[in-house]
Amino acid sequence: MNTTVAPAPEPLPGAAETSIDVTGLTAYTVGIIRLAEAKELRPTWGPPRGNARRLYLNADGPHGAFGVITIGRTSGKILRAEVVHGNDAQGACKAKGTNAVRTLLNNVPPSTCPPDCTAPSSAACRT
Repeated sequence: MNTTVAPAPEPLPGAAETSIDVTGLTAYTVGIIRLAEAKELRPTWGPPRGNARRLYLNADGPHGAFGVITIGRTSGKILRAEVVHGNDAQGACKAKGTNAVRTLLNNVPPSTCPPDCTAPSSAACRT
């Protein structure tokens, strides 16, 4: 009987910084979660709702982007997303499906707003 134990695999790049449980998610969904982390949107799991899981996004400061990504509870697939580009945005940007959500997140600029920002708008915050 072989009693040797194989060494643990190397962690994936970026996996150490996250506490998001990706169990049961598709590879595409995990890729979108990693993209949200790269955009500094700080994704966190919210309570499940019906047949969906919700991933909340919230960048630093009042002018950073925030929103929610809805993921199928059993399929692990991205269903839709809604992202607001800061508190002074005209409205929410919505997307359905994996590719549309990826495009939406790619268009989110990284927030330069500090957590204690008191600027009246995002334009004033970035100057």
